[in-house]
Amino acid sequence: MNAAAAAAALALVAAAPLSELGHTAGRRVLDRAGRALAAAAGVLLLVSMAADRPAARPAAVLAFAAAALAPRGLPCLIGAAAAVVAAVRPLSESTPGGLAVAVLVGALALALAASALQDAAEEPRAGAAWTAAAAGAVVVLTLIGVDGGRLLRWRYGLGAGAARIELPGGALVLGLALLVTLAGSLGTAVHLLTRAPEGSRAGRIGQSLLVLGASLAALGVGVVAGQGLRRSQGAIAAGAVEVATMLLAAGLLVLALIRLLAEPRPDAGVRSRWPRERMLRLAAAASMLAAATAGFESWRAEGTYATQALAEAASAALLGLVAVQPTRFGLLRRALFVGGLLSLLFRAV
Repeated sequence: MNAAAAAAALALVAAAPLSELGHTAGRRVLDRAGRALAAAAGVLLLVSMAADRPAARPAAVLAFAAAALAPRGLPCLIGAAAAVVAAVRPLSESTPGGLAVAVLVGALALALAASALQDAAEEPRAGAAWTAAAAGAVVVLTLIGVDGGRLLRWRYGLGAGAARIELPGGALVLGLALLVTLAGSLGTAVHLLTRAPEGSRAGRIGQSLLVLGASLAALGVGVVAGQGLRRSQGAIAAGAVEVATMLLAAGLLVLALIRLLAEPRPDAGVRSRWPRERMLRLAAAASMLAAATAGFESWRAEGTYATQALAEAASAALLGLVAVQPTRFGLLRRALFVGGLLSLLFRAV
């Protein structure tokens, strides 16, 4: 494991709630602390790049973008997930790299698009409680999908074949997180659908279960990472993206709960450098540039444009063009754009 990349991941994990609290409560000191941690993480990731960690390159772009261009919790969280992959996956385990520049531009587009998505999700009509319930559903779906759905049978492991290791401790914690978060999401959704008064018993129980579920999910990621590192470096490297995905899902729930439970000030909201719509347009333009760069690099490396990498980059760029259109379902279109860029990033690293 690379210590610099691991420290960067921890710094970005800490920067995400600080940035969110600074924005929610209008506390510039917290916002500046989050930016400083993100910038420090970027420097650490630059250090780790010298140790055969190509996955640290997009993570560093995400960290610096979170510090300077898109100071919100979600870009920090995505940077933390990318830093986790960089910490445990050396050069020999990475995708061979002809798409260095395209991935970096895609990472910049991802940071900008994630910030625009978070701003859109925090509009008054979206509702903090609905956002928390949706984030809980993301955690549940993520935990159901990891390790081929074995968590539904209270089993979880990393790697495959002879190199696979079973992690019964991680399976127990993650299984409990799945059940508790599912109950919390359903309880919160029922409270909202029945239009019960604010502070009703069902609403309080749902929120409490979501808080417990977020804690268990974060603990489960820590248990999996700790057990995997102790037992098999190869297995944890093989499951790096899976661990990063669980970290990202748990972090999304934490950010949603901060917005739900933190008491906002009347003048809350640390203003971004750019308005949301402009940031989204910049993200779409960056994704188009990433697709063009992927085409050039594919031709230079393989002598053809007909590559999977170019197809993925072009798909993300098309989602970006869809996201900027002034039509209905804007939040969904932004979410699909961010999902496409996430897929591009994690396939590349």
